[in-house]
Amino acid sequence: MFNILSMLRKNSAESDPLESEKTITRWINDLPAGNVLNAHEQVLQKVAEFNAQTAPYSKERLAVLLSLDEYARALQTSLSQQYLRNPRMSRVMESRLWHAVYKFYWEVARAYHGFIMSYVSNPAGNLLQTSIPLLTLRTVHNLGNVFKWHYFRYEKPADKLWLRLHNLYRVAEFEGFSKTELTLYPASSETTRCMDQYTRILLLGQLDTSALYPKQIEMADQWLNQWSHLIEQDSQFKPDTHTLYVAQSDDVGARRIRNTEFSESCRFMATARLHEKIQQTRSALQNGKSPALLGLGEDCRLPDCFEILDYAERQWSPLDKREQRKSPRTPAKKIIDVVHGFNEICAVVKQGKNGADALHEMDEELKYDEMIDMKLYGFVTESTRTRNRHSSPAPSENTPPHERWVMEDMSEHGLGASVPADSNDWVRLGSMVTLKVERDAEWKIGVMRRLLHAEDGLLQVGIEVLSNAPQMLLLRPQTNNALQGYSVSNLDTTDATLPVPVIFITLTDSGQGELLLEAAQYTSGRSFQSGTGTKKNMIRLRDVIEKGDGWMRVAVDIAKDESPT
Repeated sequence: MFNILSMLRKNSAESDPLESEKTITRWINDLPAGNVLNAHEQVLQKVAEFNAQTAPYSKERLAVLLSLDEYARALQTSLSQQYLRNPRMSRVMESRLWHAVYKFYWEVARAYHGFIMSYVSNPAGNLLQTSIPLLTLRTVHNLGNVFKWHYFRYEKPADKLWLRLHNLYRVAEFEGFSKTELTLYPASSETTRCMDQYTRILLLGQLDTSALYPKQIEMADQWLNQWSHLIEQDSQFKPDTHTLYVAQSDDVGARRIRNTEFSESCRFMATARLHEKIQQTRSALQNGKSPALLGLGEDCRLPDCFEILDYAERQWSPLDKREQRKSPRTPAKKIIDVVHGFNEICAVVKQGKNGADALHEMDEELKYDEMIDMKLYGFVTESTRTRNRHSSPAPSENTPPHERWVMEDMSEHGLGASVPADSNDWVRLGSMVTLKVERDAEWKIGVMRRLLHAEDGLLQVGIEVLSNAPQMLLLRPQTNNALQGYSVSNLDTTDATLPVPVIFITLTDSGQGELLLEAAQYTSGRSFQSGTGTKKNMIRLRDVIEKGDGWMRVAVDIAKDESPT
């Protein structure tokens, strides 16, 4: 009797989990509870197997799909948070997480889409008719997440993806449920509409996500999930009302209204209520309300939240209010040398000299190789001192390794370049570089402002030039006088303060300027000393102007040191 029961259990365990709602529920209950990624991979595999089946689209199969999708929601959320909160993760881990989350959204959207197309091809007496509004809503929502995860990697969504989205929404319009309020998932207490999810995708595509970090894209998407109901879509154009339109027969997203010639497939959107909501939110933040209480998300931090709100408002505004380029771009095919990494940039700028007499006067005492000695040994070695005494002022020939990129266009304030995506894993939004166009005499300092993965395997990079003549300095932090002048093992520590490398990008006659330094070196009000003898200067850090990828742009005050020597 025991053997018979064992055999029955074995046969039951070996049955196809996709056979019924009961079997898939049993299979889900056996998934590993402590390994989110492993459990997610198994669920993803089951959804892919579901899509590979050729069985009819029945209510029984739909129950299986709903169970898989609803169970995976928590797994998707966990992996998405892990991805967004670890921007410095290895490329291998980034790729694994990205593909896991992206593929699930895509496979689930495909699965739901199959049921919808089955209904569209034979609507009369179809048993799935009552489920179609919810299936369409979930499909549009998951397709929106597919778009978003493309944006996380600065990829342009395929043209066919836009057409699939437009055709899907036309089904909702034709069937008359595009404005029907539905609960997207059982765990949610809020309702949404197919129109809201469709609008959300269209407005997210208007943000020029090539200039945003993934966390900023996610933040904007959370806002749109709450605010997209403020925008209604009309089939008739009203010049004084509408700002954006979408042509559902075209393979692109929403566009700004520039002319008045439209096809019958066009839908028009007014963004006035959305702008009013943004202005109310900004006012509430200024009056002390927390971003979380306003529904902006726990990751929304001030003052960065103001910047994203302002940016989003400009991008969703009419053409005349949208953020414009500082200067026009002109095509220019040239080769540029590029160096990255803060220490490497400092070395290049120092060796290039970039002629600044005022700063050379301030920098007589400190040498770059002395700084390296300090980092390695804690003091400057005698061999380094001897070499510096006999060295000529000519720049060193040991230039840090540099890369050669192809410049595509340039403007007064920056340039665009194309680089192989696979061999430039270090390229990130906000990365600082020093660059030189062909045989130019001077190195420039730039920051990556835009990234876009092209279909040909190239990465299109937009670089803003911060300074055409950057000037590198090694500064000594001010120390407590009581700690100066002692010795350890007969080694004088008077000059043992580790110098800090900085790069000046602006320097005015009024004693103010801007510099770049490693983020770990910043403290508001921190003071440094430069120069030697009677040519000492005090440099005091003030406000942070910009935070980059491991670096900061800081305003400084510069004054002659009047303290007694």
